[in-house]
Amino acid sequence: MKALREELREAGLNELVLAVLFGPAWSSEDVPLVLDRYRAGDPRAALARLFVLGERVAAGSLPLPAERLAEAGLLELDGDEAVACVGLTPVGGLLVAHDLETRGADFVTGVNAASRTLATLTVRLPVERVLDLGTGSGVEALLAARHAEHVVATDVNPRALELAELSASLNGLSLDLREGSLFEPVSGESFDLIVANPPFVISPDSDFVFRDSELPGDAICREIVRCAVPHLRPGGFATVLCNWVCRTREERWEPLAAWVEGLGCDSLLLCHGAIDPLRYASRWNQPLRSDPAAYASAVTRWLDYYEREGIVGIGFGAVILRGREDGPGWTRGYQAPQPATGSASGHILRLFAAADRLGRLADDNELLDDRLSLVSGHRLDQRLVYDEGYGVAGVTMSLGDGVGLVGEIEPEVLPLLFELSTAGTVRDAARAAELDPATVVQTVRHLLEHGLLDLS
Repeated sequence: MKALREELREAGLNELVLAVLFGPAWSSEDVPLVLDRYRAGDPRAALARLFVLGERVAAGSLPLPAERLAEAGLLELDGDEAVACVGLTPVGGLLVAHDLETRGADFVTGVNAASRTLATLTVRLPVERVLDLGTGSGVEALLAARHAEHVVATDVNPRALELAELSASLNGLSLDLREGSLFEPVSGESFDLIVANPPFVISPDSDFVFRDSELPGDAICREIVRCAVPHLRPGGFATVLCNWVCRTREERWEPLAAWVEGLGCDSLLLCHGAIDPLRYASRWNQPLRSDPAAYASAVTRWLDYYEREGIVGIGFGAVILRGREDGPGWTRGYQAPQPATGSASGHILRLFAAADRLGRLADDNELLDDRLSLVSGHRLDQRLVYDEGYGVAGVTMSLGDGVGLVGEIEPEVLPLLFELSTAGTVRDAARAAELDPATVVQTVRHLLEHGLLDLS
């Protein structure tokens, strides 16, 4: 199967070729039109139609023998036409198997925005044992298998485990697949890394295993966060994607603080925003838009539920935990104005290291004697205001690969950055920039606690 995966990738089922094939499309709805108009006759387009769009295609139009793909269980032959048995999505050099059409409550989604976000927010260190809780298609488990000796992937949905097994076989990787709810399949076991993309949608419905929990409100995410800690080895990390209830319009990460209280671990609470209930209900019921009456009924039911429960917004983001040997641990909450992008592993490790360092400070002036350096790949943006000439109104720092945090820099402190990596301590850098060291401390602390400076 691994050899077949390589042949499929070489034949065009890879991220680069799909980007080229779909390039002119403005939206997913335009992809079939683009393939018809611009890619007609391209055998790579036939492969995309079959396994990405789920369309029937002529068996003879495929770049690989259809009979061989049928023997592998990837398609069925219906006369001269090929019909995909599963969808195949290329991601990070992998091919991930999933359902193409909603088949009922046990529908298994492909690689979507949530799974990509979880992959971004996962700490990538060489480890012994990993748990992927609620594995679905198996994408998170397969990514973890590249830097782990043993990966346990669990799901309450037998169909998900079937597809995760197929995904593992296609990629020549080994997963320890177990059926069961939450942490039941791993009772008494511990892990260096835990990842979870749970059924976090907050609604009155329970139609789909991947989306809906039988627990009310945000209880499923809270339960996973709190129950993860006993299974987390000291120094190990857990990342749990979450949606949560906001009962005031000002709340962001704050409701998560109660989830981690008393857990005896270090907790990073990351909020990427809060969604208005109408927008949230509309987004999750989007598939019903082709039936206006059903769509309106579903959205109304969801909005009635939010009003009854006093829910004025739904926060979304992640809780990232680190196991401890002892002690109460610390908690830090962040509002991230940008999406998480690339691999945020390094950024997450800097955030934990910075919180450790800042927690040991007697006062902020101790930072002046630390050696701090700039993070590769950071970006500076200046805001200019015109008043009888342009003046710098503000400077921000952000990362190409990171959790989405943005640091504010006082314009007068900007020269410090050009000296940090070469001048020794922060105090030395300030003097080299002809700045009073006392005036840079707050900016340095702010950038450090946002993971935008590196502890040497």
